[in-house]
Amino acid sequence: MDFNAAEEEEFGFSRNYFLAKEMGSSGKKSALKLSDINVVDEQELREASANIEPKHQNDIADLINSYKSLYPKWFFDLR
Repeated sequence: MDFNAAEEEEFGFSRNYFLAKEMGSSGKKSALKLSDINVVDEQELREASANIEPKHQNDIADLINSYKSLYPKWFFDLR
């Protein structure tokens, strides 16, 4: 198969793919709207986020230290 034939075949496939997508999805629409979302007041959100207790702080610190100590090795391996 030469380059032009391969290019034509690829174009035909992509054209048929998008035509099939267009034909198949025309009747299926979502009933959800942005107006259905309950918007929370910014102050209320700030108060709620201030009450969140941090979890896994020791595990996160260990992971960050591991990343920092292994960075030179990663750099060497990837270079």
